[in-house]
Amino acid sequence: MRIGIFIDGSYMYQASKRLGWNVDHKRVLTQFSTPEQLYNAFYYAPVTDPDDERQKRFIEALVFMGYTVRSRYTPGREPRFEALIATDLLTTAPRWDRALLASASGELAHTLTVLRGMGKEVHLLGIPEAVDLELRNLADRFLDLREWREVLERKGGGRRTYPTLSEPVEEATVELDPRD
Repeated sequence: MRIGIFIDGSYMYQASKRLGWNVDHKRVLTQFSTPEQLYNAFYYAPVTDPDDERQKRFIEALVFMGYTVRSRYTPGREPRFEALIATDLLTTAPRWDRALLASASGELAHTLTVLRGMGKEVHLLGIPEAVDLELRNLADRFLDLREWREVLERKGGGRRTYPTLSEPVEEATVELDPRD
């Protein structure tokens, strides 16, 4: 079974903030698919300040993890990615059997109706009180983010570091012991 992952970054941030813990986006990839199953993982990231180094590093980290990042400058307004998400869901549907969607927007209800008509399976990840009821009703399965805390929570203190895309990656060398 081929899997497509579609994450509304603004929604996921607000949901995890509401729950009081941070989502480890690498774990999202590994918990909902294997590398062989994963068609693609899309992450829709609002950019509130194009000069903010933290936002740049976060987006680079997502790319490093394997996400296709769709970002948009959204100064002082609520980011809206429904059109991009709907377009990606529909245009990539021939390449996956099941989609994992993390979004709360009822604007995607018609898209889910079309996908279900195509025989596609959609699992919705979120928190019940923050998801449009029609969207939740149209999903084949609703995955309550609270129940996934143990496997999706980012563990440990401090920030993870990933090489930036603009920096060359050093090759690791291994010294072999001649006795081995």
